[in-house]
Amino acid sequence: MLKRIPKSDISIRPFKAYKEWSFNQDSTEIDVLQANISSSNINVFNNGFGSVSYKSVYGQLKSQFYGGNENNPFTRVGAASLSYNNSDLTKDRFLSGSAKVISIPQSKVGEGIKKGTVRFSDGDKTYGDDGYGNIVSLTGDVLSVGYMGIPTTSPGLEEGYLYFVDIANTVYTASIIEYDIQSGLIDLEYEGTPYNDLEIFTFNLADEFNENSNGTMVVNNVPFLSEAGGTNRIGNVFYNQGIVTITRGSQNYLTGSWELNYKSTQTIYENEYLLIVNEDEFNVSQNPSAISIVNEEKETFETTNNKTLSIVSNPGVKYIKKLTTLENGNQLDYRYTSSVNSQVLAGFEHWDFSGSVDSTGSYLAPFITTIGLYDDNCELVAVAKLPQPIKSDPDIPVNFIIRFDT
Repeated sequence: MLKRIPKSDISIRPFKAYKEWSFNQDSTEIDVLQANISSSNINVFNNGFGSVSYKSVYGQLKSQFYGGNENNPFTRVGAASLSYNNSDLTKDRFLSGSAKVISIPQSKVGEGIKKGTVRFSDGDKTYGDDGYGNIVSLTGDVLSVGYMGIPTTSPGLEEGYLYFVDIANTVYTASIIEYDIQSGLIDLEYEGTPYNDLEIFTFNLADEFNENSNGTMVVNNVPFLSEAGGTNRIGNVFYNQGIVTITRGSQNYLTGSWELNYKSTQTIYENEYLLIVNEDEFNVSQNPSAISIVNEEKETFETTNNKTLSIVSNPGVKYIKKLTTLENGNQLDYRYTSSVNSQVLAGFEHWDFSGSVDSTGSYLAPFITTIGLYDDNCELVAVAKLPQPIKSDPDIPVNFIIRFDT
């Protein structure tokens, strides 16, 4: 028995699914390639299927991702922040004379790396993507204490203020409200605005007898730094391509133990079908012993190999075995002996009586156990198994909801 499902009862909803991946220096599923503008050394792939020169990788990297179109939203490849900084130290895309490339196979990327999920640990330092395709330091904002030959201690903590510069060489002078090196907190005032409880990760004093010596203070999220000024960007991640690049000081990275974590993306479609079985549908037994056929006509013939075949020339009329009144007023009594009382003739029209005395019997009403979905060519494409059989009641409609992901 088949029934066409209206389009209004079909719903297809897409949603994003994510899977977390982790690789390190010992992983064989990914390749770490060297890129150099002048070196003729050779990269050998982990899969053993070939090799490519450092210079060739550099050329491909530059032409595809660092070709000078970073500020053009129509021609650039990959994500970019809303503003563009042209400083080599802080702009989104910068390719020095050498780089390192972590190439992730598409099977481990899916439709793309989920933005904001990249975490890269190299030694004791941790980096991650900022959602705009930049690999930035997660350890804190790097500030060099002391500027223009002025040692850290003169003027310095004792004088109540600090000179320092960020990685973009922007100069700041902040007054010290209070500091506690032991607890790792410092309160500063910059241009009349106080900034309290800035977390100090490290604080190394410079040599006060050496004018060229600068200390370093690593402070988490300094609010008054200029845009990108306190962000140490070491490279980029190209989400759709599954490529992570280190383009600033690449010789200092991936030399020992490291680990890369991220989440891949895959769109999954939830298909939902509402199947409505009305009171007069799918509630007649398909058992041949429960059906009587009236006026069926058959013809027989012999084939060339002397086989006798029979075909139905007139299908006649099929009746459930019950008391049936024909159009001409004649009655056909195809009732059968009741399973409750062998002396009682009963038929399908006695549903209510049968249910009241034999609640466990189907009484010719089918139990639905399996639902098949067919395409327009009547080919079976999906099968749904019910957890328990459901009786197709002739008194009330029964609704089924089938969900599956593709």
